[in-house]
Amino acid sequence: MRRFFPAAPVCILALFVLFSAAPSAAFEASYVSSQQLNLAKLLAPPPAPESNMQKADLSAVLSAQESRTEQQADRAVKDNNTSLFRIADGLFGDQFTPEKLPKLTVFYNHVIGDAVAILALTKDVWNRPRPFAVSAGVHAIGELSTSGSYPSGHATRGQLTAIILANMVPEKSAQIYARGREYGENRIIAGVHFPSDIEGGRLSATAIAAVLMQNDQFKMDFNEAKAELRNVLGLAP
Repeated sequence: MRRFFPAAPVCILALFVLFSAAPSAAFEASYVSSQQLNLAKLLAPPPAPESNMQKADLSAVLSAQESRTEQQADRAVKDNNTSLFRIADGLFGDQFTPEKLPKLTVFYNHVIGDAVAILALTKDVWNRPRPFAVSAGVHAIGELSTSGSYPSGHATRGQLTAIILANMVPEKSAQIYARGREYGENRIIAGVHFPSDIEGGRLSATAIAAVLMQNDQFKMDFNEAKAELRNVLGLAP
């Protein structure tokens, strides 16, 4: 069974979440569907192709490329991996594994499945070209995705993961949020996203989390996964 955070503060974005009685999509959502949350109505559009904002976005990518170290490049490439255990890299020690955390793993996969379905539709609205497709001066590293650049799926995952884990282990919230931010920003270092894509991803994650927090099944599953994680980490319930 799939089972929120107990009375956590809800972002103001939740006030703008769009609900509808439309038929369910082919994808069977676990907690929140694309019919419940239309991110295209919440996010500002990405910068126009010839705008000053677009030029600044591209300049930031080129600057990150110019200054990236070998270590940063290696970490950015590794962060193409979208698993929970990669995103949480270095946060919880050797006990933080899928084998030790089966409930958390299943719960997380349900959350991300919903988020990916929502993001796919959102990206299609704008279909923004990636930095390496816009400028020959961008030398991207790692896997080169062909999906729309805005909003960033990786930044969404990083921020959404941080929100969930920080609510499970508030003792480490500062480190968790810092890692979630780094995970998104590594997409700029890799040359596969603009800074505005990353910001759009973080806003998307916050909106998704706000809706998740209203779902009773999510609350039950979250609490079971939280108890499992805190037990494995040797933390008080």
